[in-house]
This record gives sequence, C-alpha cells and structure tokens, in this order.
Amino acid sequence: MLDTIIIGAGPAGLAAASTLKGDRSVMVIDEYTQAGGRLLGQLYEEGRGKWWNGLEIAERMYKEIEDEVQVKLNTSVINIEKDTHFTIHTTDGIFTSNHLIVATGAREKSTPLPGWDLPGVMTVGAAQVLTNFQRVSPGEQGVIIGINPLSMVISLELGYADIPVKKICMPVANALNYQKPGDAFETLVSLGGLAPSRMIFYGSRTLEQLPKVQEFLLKAFPKRGIRAMGLPISIKEQVIRINGTDKVESVTVQKTNADGEPIEDTEKDISCDFVCLSDGLAPLSEICSLLNMKHVYIKSLGGYVPLHSRYMETEIDGLYVAGNITGIENAKIAIMQGRLAASQILGDTAAAEEYLKKINDERQNAKVRFHPDLVNGKEKLQSSWTDFSHSLN
Repeated sequence: MLDTIIIGAGPAGLAAASTLKGDRSVMVIDEYTQAGGRLLGQLYEEGRGKWWNGLEIAERMYKEIEDEVQVKLNTSVINIEKDTHFTIHTTDGIFTSNHLIVATGAREKSTPLPGWDLPGVMTVGAAQVLTNFQRVSPGEQGVIIGINPLSMVISLELGYADIPVKKICMPVANALNYQKPGDAFETLVSLGGLAPSRMIFYGSRTLEQLPKVQEFLLKAFPKRGIRAMGLPISIKEQVIRINGTDKVESVTVQKTNADGEPIEDTEKDISCDFVCLSDGLAPLSEICSLLNMKHVYIKSLGGYVPLHSRYMETEIDGLYVAGNITGIENAKIAIMQGRLAASQILGDTAAAEEYLKKINDERQNAKVRFHPDLVNGKEKLQSSWTDFSHSLN
C-alpha cells in the first residue's frame, strides 16, 4: 500500500512527487516513455536572454525524484476503484494508495478539413516535439492552420530551429470550428508582450483603454496579412483544403471579410510540405470519469474540467487534481498546482497558502493566456464548488 499515486509525469505530477518524496511513499504513472509531459517540447524566450527550456526543466525535475519515488513509464491506467483506498489497474499491475493525484494534462484539438489525412499533416504539438525533443524537422516549409496562443508560441519555436513557416491562417469555417477573425485578433492582442508588429503592439495598449476600437482595428487588418513576431499571419484567410497525392504538396486558401465570411474568386494555392493543425487544448479528464466525478463545462478553461476547489481537492476524499486537467494554463502554474495538492496531502497549510498566492500572482501576470477570460472562468469554477459544498450540508 502506497500513500500517494500520481497519474501523469508532466510538470504538475513531477512537482507533486518532489514535494511528497521523503515524507510519503509515492508512485508516478505515465503512459509515455519519458517523464516531462508537455515540457518535453517547450522552448521559448521569456525575456531578453532568458529562455524557458522545457526539456532541461523536465530532466532536472525527474532527477529530483528518481531515487526516492517509484516511476512507471510506458504504463497505461486501465481502471480505478475507490473503497477505503484507491485501487489503480494498469498495464503493469495493480497498485493501491491512500491518496491519488490526477495530473493527466491536456489533449490537442484539431478541426478536420479535406486532405487532413495526408502524410505531412500533424498537430502543432507533434511538430513541437519532433523539433525540440526528437530533433527532427517536420518538413522544409509549413503552413499553420489555427491562430491561438499554442500555435503562435510553437510557430516561434519552429523559427528558432530555422524551419520556415510560410503562412499562419484560419481553419475553414464549419460546424466544429467557431473561430472568427475577431477571435484570432484577440489572440494577437493578448500576445502583445511577445514583441509582435507595431500594429499589434500599439493595438494591444489601445484596446486596454478603448475596447470599442477593436472593431475598427479588425476591419483595418490587411487582407494579405502581416508579419507579427517574425511570422506571416493572416486572420482574413482560411485554409479550405490540403492538397497532395502521396503527401502534402500545398494548401488552398480563401480570403474572408472581418466576419469570417468567404469572398468569392479569391482562392489561391500555397506550396508546402507539412501542415500543422491547431484548435487549442482541452483538459484530459477521462481518468476522473472512471470514478463518475462531477465535471463542469467552462469554455475559458478549455472545456469540461473536474469539479474541484482552489486547493485542488475534489468531491472524492483523498483525490486531488493538478495541472491542465483543471484548465489550460502555463507550465509554471501546473508546477505550483502540483505542489499545492501535495501540500494538502501533507497537511502543510502554510505551504498550501503560499502556493495558492503564487498561482494567483502568476495567473494575473502571465504573458500568455490561453483564453482572455480565464480568470473569470476560475471564479465560475469556484462558485460551482461552493454551491456543491453547500448542497452537502
């Protein structure tokens, strides 16, 4: 019998294990062959000369725990049962524990379109891991479909590896894709601190004071696109199909107006040999569903998230959640959430309060937010938790 089992060896899971090591018996389970989760592909500049190297951070975090924590990689969780303790069924055996931390992270979303099954089509996350972790170029020249914080940051990373991105534009409008040029423009504005074009740089500051000017700036956005953060971005062009016989050869784009409505006779082909799809991230919470846990749908958090308190506790006694399963945010917040959950298990109230404060500070000051309304989303989640807690009394 273990004290704590952690499902997920990403930033939240590794941080929780590091906090618990020495005081409690701990096992970390992950289906991938290497610990680190989404840290493995991350590489971006946080400030002048200061870099966030996810691979190095993951390796350092793993070294902190490898001698004191049982880590089972390449191991999938099949089922979870809860009685007086947790019973975790995996592909490498059955394990029991008094506490459970679910830190399974997030999954990528992608919008289907004609040609998306051709060799050379991948998610932006796959291109990130190929480039920064596997050290393999996804191709000679690519097109990114989808304008959101994830695709923009990864596009920058491709540039660091001298992999040309010929165009970043919108996906074709369909029943599964609700993004319009205005949404993409908000993304660019939210990334104003990452040294984009002058239009976006000054636009972000103007919008902070005069939000109603957004409609004017959106209409003034050039149909041919702009170069922002060194990248060719077009929020008024959508990819309507990916072309090729045995592999990707080109994409066909069509111009749109500011409302995302296609303009006739504006189609053109852009040659490329790889295409990255990006429709953002969604919490990966299927593990929690095995225990019939309550979930809440909050768009600004990425979709359905397990109902939980600000201290990472859930409706099931002894079960905690941490990281992107609680809502899509950056790796720094995931790390602190993992430490917060572990502090709760240890009964270290002072440490828990300190991590909670750090989380709130990072959330308010983060350069990149995956949704502009994230803070309100967190408040809605806590309101749902409060209502649930009151219903038990």
